[in-house]
Amino acid sequence: MPMNDFCQYAKKCSACQLCNLAYPEQLRLKENICRRHIGGLCRVEAITPSPKTAGYRNKAQFVYKRDGKRIVAGVYKSTTRTSVAVDSCAVCSDRANETAQILAKLFLSFKIQPYDPYTGRGWLRSVVLREAFATGEMMAVIIGADSIFPAKKTFASALQKACPYLTTAVCAVNSDPKKLFNGRQTHVLFGDGYITDVLCGERFIISPSSFYQINRDQTERLYSAAIELAGLSGTETVLDAYCGVGTIGIVASRHAKEVLAVELNPAAIRDAKRNAALNGIENIRFTAADSRLYAKALAADGAHIDVAFIDPPRAGCTAGFLNALSKLAPEKIVYISCNPETQGRDIRILSGFGYKPQICRPFDMFPFTKHVESIVSLIKE
Repeated sequence: MPMNDFCQYAKKCSACQLCNLAYPEQLRLKENICRRHIGGLCRVEAITPSPKTAGYRNKAQFVYKRDGKRIVAGVYKSTTRTSVAVDSCAVCSDRANETAQILAKLFLSFKIQPYDPYTGRGWLRSVVLREAFATGEMMAVIIGADSIFPAKKTFASALQKACPYLTTAVCAVNSDPKKLFNGRQTHVLFGDGYITDVLCGERFIISPSSFYQINRDQTERLYSAAIELAGLSGTETVLDAYCGVGTIGIVASRHAKEVLAVELNPAAIRDAKRNAALNGIENIRFTAADSRLYAKALAADGAHIDVAFIDPPRAGCTAGFLNALSKLAPEKIVYISCNPETQGRDIRILSGFGYKPQICRPFDMFPFTKHVESIVSLIKE
């Protein structure tokens, strides 16, 4: 597929780095990335393609700027710290793109000024649109420089009328212009302030700042493969490290005796507990703590762990956590990663602790970008 056939903005926007490659070539490239970093440690299976290659993102991020008498929506270009005005983003849904354009007109009519990085003036930092593809719910997060939202109630009414499919909208505050998409101190404009999606048969609350996998359909495949590789029979005690809002731990809880889940972010743990309660799950325990210290404490208490799921950020696991995990000595480790390079590094460390990597399964979670997700299963020798 030629670059312009996929996205007319591909040459200007640096978000989709592989627009010049046909999709089979993208898959081959990503599979080879996994082979380069992990192939010397275990067998790498063929990559699982994404069910969707366009419109797959359930989270869309837009910035706005003045263009003469208009306000236009755009995408942030991190390489130059500027924005590229777009009518639509190819990897976002049609509804998200439509909403971004409607908001541009509303901001203009309400005289809400976008932030100008050159002058430092303007209230509007960005907009984040989150969708629950399984339920059809959608949330708009409007991020401003402070809590003084001009004509807030009138704007909320106009937004509901213009976008009746929006189930909730919130305003978030971000006084740091270097972090356009991060907002705190959220204020609900209408709705519940969150949306609910269904993943692997479980319901999950998505709040404005919740981490939730971008490609829902492919995430179901990823998590199903992780559960399969763990070989859970219903009798195991499972550790879910870097658990986030509890997605993999909650899915695994249906197949295990008990799940112990840990995450450093207290807000994520609050969401995780709500998600467990929403699904009526009682055999999972969430703890807000550093994963290394938590694993070390479990080992000191003589806890027995049968299977460990680890899903760290791109930087991978710390050496301290891997050492603490080895003291727990789970029989199996299922390592999910969005960075095969750090995953390969960590697997080599685990090999030194007596863990043998069995298989690597790559998944294309982010078509047209350079990123690839992969699962590696390891067993204790």
